[in-house]
Amino acid sequence: MSEESVNYKVDIDHTFLRFNPSHSHFYSDIRREVPAFGEYNEHTRPIRLRLYAWIVCMYDINSPLRLEIRDYYKRKVYAGSITGIAPSRVSGKYMEYVENIFLGNDDQVNHLIVQYIASFSSPEYNQLMAHVTLQQNTLTRIVAGEANKEVQQVFDVATETIKKQMNLIYGSGEKDEVYEARRALYQQVSADLSQMRPENVARTMVVDKRLADDWSPYGEGYIPGDINFIGDDPKIAEEDGS
Repeated sequence: MSEESVNYKVDIDHTFLRFNPSHSHFYSDIRREVPAFGEYNEHTRPIRLRLYAWIVCMYDINSPLRLEIRDYYKRKVYAGSITGIAPSRVSGKYMEYVENIFLGNDDQVNHLIVQYIASFSSPEYNQLMAHVTLQQNTLTRIVAGEANKEVQQVFDVATETIKKQMNLIYGSGEKDEVYEARRALYQQVSADLSQMRPENVARTMVVDKRLADDWSPYGEGYIPGDINFIGDDPKIAEEDGS
């Protein structure tokens, strides 16, 4: 049976989802467009297919489940039920690996979740990155003994905002997320911040002769022209009367 002929239906309104879990190309599409999924090779392919579908139903920014089921863990269980991840009919318990995933104790799956969330580049995620930077900067001053009352207040506000934004991104409402999942999200934020440093942007310009599409404010495929002094352009020099 070929990869594209799998008959797998997920009972969810996929109208606004980034990927349709029921589409015959879902497995190959998500592995191609979100590289972390392509690198994940734990379990058999049918289990990976269901896991990917569960992540989309659970964590897609536009998933209807985020509005319909406010309780975080009820949503996890329901997303599992519609994607074929169910407990044993005999014992009523999940397989150990499924339980670890649902509890946030599987680092590799946490990484997939974070990569999927980050792929949206949502305003909430960008705000989280900004406040993590602010928190890091103020923490450096506190550790160095340079903090005053105002710096401490900025640190406290940044920390509280980070907590709220992580809850919002994970769709967990007022519930606190599992430590391992939060750690994975922090690692992704740190990776994104490091990629946005000026020296990396400059290096990309030198090597690739262009801006990365996710850095450029001018749209996909923008290539800057050569840097010249105004007097170097004959046409401008003529118009300028030089």
